[in-house]
Amino acid sequence: MLLRSLRLRNHRNYAQLDLIPGAGVNIFIGPNGQGKTNLLEAVAMLALSSSPRSRRELELIGPVAPMSRIEAHVESAGLTAQLAITLNLEGERARRVIEVDGIRRRAFDLPGRFRVTLFWPDDLGLVKAGPELRRRFLNQVLVQVEPGYARALAGLKRVLEQRNSLLKKIAAGEEAGDVLEVWDLELVRISGEVVAARSAAVQEMEPEAARYHAEIAAGERLEIRYEGPPENLAEAVHNSLAEDLRRGSTMVGPHHDDIRVLLGGQEARAYASQGQQRTAVVSLKLAEAALVTRRTGERPVLLLDDVLSELDAARRAALLREVAGGGQVIITSAEAGPFPPELMSSATVWMVSQGRIQPCG
Repeated sequence: MLLRSLRLRNHRNYAQLDLIPGAGVNIFIGPNGQGKTNLLEAVAMLALSSSPRSRRELELIGPVAPMSRIEAHVESAGLTAQLAITLNLEGERARRVIEVDGIRRRAFDLPGRFRVTLFWPDDLGLVKAGPELRRRFLNQVLVQVEPGYARALAGLKRVLEQRNSLLKKIAAGEEAGDVLEVWDLELVRISGEVVAARSAAVQEMEPEAARYHAEIAAGERLEIRYEGPPENLAEAVHNSLAEDLRRGSTMVGPHHDDIRVLLGGQEARAYASQGQQRTAVVSLKLAEAALVTRRTGERPVLLLDDVLSELDAARRAALLREVAGGGQVIITSAEAGPFPPELMSSATVWMVSQGRIQPCG
């Protein structure tokens, strides 16, 4: 999997950018606030169809025009494709237009055509924050490798919106209780698809995450465990009805799933240091890349934003050996110091300043 070229027009602080990255390791160096993270966000959007960083697409449109465009040529299995995402300002909202080879597509048609594994500092929430980020982590990998998963997610969202609306109406005496039956059946059906995909993915990533973590952290033991809804979901949904009506919300289903992250048998969230937590997250991301590679036959493009900070020298060296072992990598850093000279000499190095990128050397 390769990003052959990238063009940005009015994306965040990039008024105009035309970039041809190297096929191996690409290192982007510059002070904070210059656009390094914005660059990685744009590349990730081509894989996921939306920003993994911002919920308001209006924030992605820069100041020089009422529209933003991300365009790239990507290569997969020897075939090239042109992917584009345009955001058009319409009042207080941004309307998204997705194109593949010049033909408009729906949002869930884009994932899988270009695959990335992304790490940035916010991903520390995979250990430190609540379960929403860990569900998003699973969703982002599965939409890229599991046929039909993006459609199932969209279906689950629709079912929950409809069921929650009916719960409120039933509680207010505006609807009869039997109107829930069809939505309960659909919730159980579509939840089965989502849960099966998530459970299989965690089971597949667990040994890889443990291996990577042991290599980077000198033998430290990492475990991940999937915690899904009750096995008999239909019964659980039925038993939860009274609570659902009281809350006006569906309390059982894959929208409450989680992944437990353990270090040395203890909850990483409570007991691990910042450096240990960062190493655990990086190990999860490398396991994600291994899963994508195994299922598709191609390693995804690795996007690593400020991944080396807060790692000691030994962990940093071990991580760089892993990510530089083959395939395309885009890694950012505030300075060149953390990178060994042999990697700097073989990598394509870029300087980032105020939304402008120049090759170094």
